Amino acid sequence: MGVIYSLLAPEQIEHNEVVLVPPLFERDHKGRSRLAKSSYDFLFCKPNLRWLFNDYLPCGIKSLLHFSPPEDPRISLTARLTASTRVGDSLKHIELGNNHFGSANVRFQTTPTHPSNFIDIKVSTQGEGTARVRGCYHDPRTGLGIFGILPIITEELDAAPDASLGLRYSTSKASLGGVVNPFSGSVNQIWAVAREGPLTAGVQLKAPHLEDLLRKRPQQALRDAQSVSSFAFSYSPAGRAVGRGQFTAAIEVQEQRRLILSFLHHMAVQRLCKNPLEDEEVVGITNYLDIGLQVVTNIAKSHNRVDTSNIDSMAKDISSSNANLRLGAAWQVNKNLLVKGRVGTDAAVASLAFKAWWQPSFTFAASAGYDLRSRKPRLGFVFNVENYGNIRYERGQRTAFGGALVQRHVALPQDLANREGKGLLVQRDDLDNARILGQTTTDASFVL
Repeated sequence: MGVIYSLLAPEQIEHNEVVLVPPLFERDHKGRSRLAKSSYDFLFCKPNLRWLFNDYLPCGIKSLLHFSPPEDPRISLTARLTASTRVGDSLKHIELGNNHFGSANVRFQTTPTHPSNFIDIKVSTQGEGTARVRGCYHDPRTGLGIFGILPIITEELDAAPDASLGLRYSTSKASLGGVVNPFSGSVNQIWAVAREGPLTAGVQLKAPHLEDLLRKRPQQALRDAQSVSSFAFSYSPAGRAVGRGQFTAAIEVQEQRRLILSFLHHMAVQRLCKNPLEDEEVVGITNYLDIGLQVVTNIAKSHNRVDTSNIDSMAKDISSSNANLRLGAAWQVNKNLLVKGRVGTDAAVASLAFKAWWQPSFTFAASAGYDLRSRKPRLGFVFNVENYGNIRYERGQRTAFGGALVQRHVALPQDLANREGKGLLVQRDDLDNARILGQTTTDASFVL
């Protein structure tokens, strides 16, 4: 059959109009470790907004290296380098600051399809240097899981090890768990999350010694519990796997101090293909658009103000700042280009990222903006190197050996109407599932 196909003249081969479907710009590194922490900290579109507001928009220089041998994808090495920059009165005068550090993480997971069961070792040069061992195990059949962190090297050698041991019960409908310090016997964190259809609700208590509440009078214990508790509620009608909702609106009250309103909309849309290097039968290309909004309002008076002069210093928890408003957007033009921007009451910044899908792949991003609080310009650069192993996308039956990155599907009537100018961007619901986007689902993908 292949011989007959190769003998046909080019004009005898039927060319159907097709639409390109590029892969997502980056893989999900953080989601594979989400069962080693509280479910409350991962839900309510928090990781999605962190990606939208921070990734590829740094103030300084950031680099990531991620390698996994094709012979054994269970093992991976991830290294990160961060360095701050100081921009003088002239943009030509840029110096590396003293705040620079790096980290390396070696990870082993039982199987590629069970990323939630793993053990890793992380070494960091931040401060005096730290090292820790982390492990996680979750059984999707019973919903029971255990995870923990054991420091090997700490900055304070005389202090008790800041270790943690967590127990959880997590299914697709509910998640309960807590974290304790096995050396001091203190309870540090308790959470409970439930999901029913498009609605998700959760509560979390977080403090160094939650067990002290039991020794206090009921009224005092209730007041203290309210001051260390947070609760959130979200609505995501099209949510399938955890963290992949197309539309999510969430509201959260943090420790009776802050009221946070969050919104995120992920869209897979099709536009006309303007690339002159593409084949004639390509009538459209799929783009991915992300729009996010977050409003943080103080609801309790506090004399301790948080320094927000550097908006990237709060990358791990963007909700820890004072009253603030942020609006961000990301547009993946094709498999190679990503445009991002963020504007808020603290700063305005934009970036352009380029990915070369080689083996290994290279990603370079440059960002520029203006800090409204310090009234100074800011620059940032990102350089990532990764090996993706086998290419996840094919380009039809003609290149069935991993020779290209973009898969195709036959153009539908609405795609042809879009080409003729009879329609605007067409949103494709069927392109938002993990299988088509190359983000393979696992047993833990639907677990809270």
